[in-house]
Amino acid sequence: MSATGPRDRRAEERARDAKLIERTRAGDNDAFQELFLHHRHKVYKVAYGLTRNQEDALDVVQDTFLKAHKALARFEGRSLVGTWLCQIATHRAIDLGRRQKVRRADTLEEGLVASKRAGDSPQDAAQASELKAALEEALGELSEKHRSVFVLYTVQQLSYKEIAATLEVSIGTVMSRLFYARKNLQEQLAEFAPPGSPV
Repeated sequence: MSATGPRDRRAEERARDAKLIERTRAGDNDAFQELFLHHRHKVYKVAYGLTRNQEDALDVVQDTFLKAHKALARFEGRSLVGTWLCQIATHRAIDLGRRQKVRRADTLEEGLVASKRAGDSPQDAAQASELKAALEEALGELSEKHRSVFVLYTVQQLSYKEIAATLEVSIGTVMSRLFYARKNLQEQLAEFAPPGSPV
């Protein structure tokens, strides 16, 4: 059996989601539940990366799918459902951040940046703890627009084109914001990374 490539998987995802949307519009609530199960983890990762708090991220996920359900009749299928949901989640998380101070996170989603793993020694554990605190502070100092691009690129691993569609900006703007975010994080975390190591 031949391996399935990224394009094939996306085509399968688009076809699957199109059928589920059609069933949902016809009144099949189980179909929307399937959409939720397929995409909830992806949406949560984006929400957590932006809010940096589990409770807030779960609230954003709930708001995202409630909003998506109401707006499903207007979804035209020009983007993948997952991209559309991440776009909603991004805006909901930014709105949440504007309404309240983001609480300090207990944990940081793996994959935000390439970081050193803690070893068995107390020294390694202490260094990992310092890195986590420094990273948390550095991410918090980024503006919402720069943090959004960084999270979508690093956590969600979206392409420039997908990020541009999610945030409704140009690809050039995405590249500029990502460059700025990575440059600032590199500067603030320089003591934890070898010279020349990318964020």
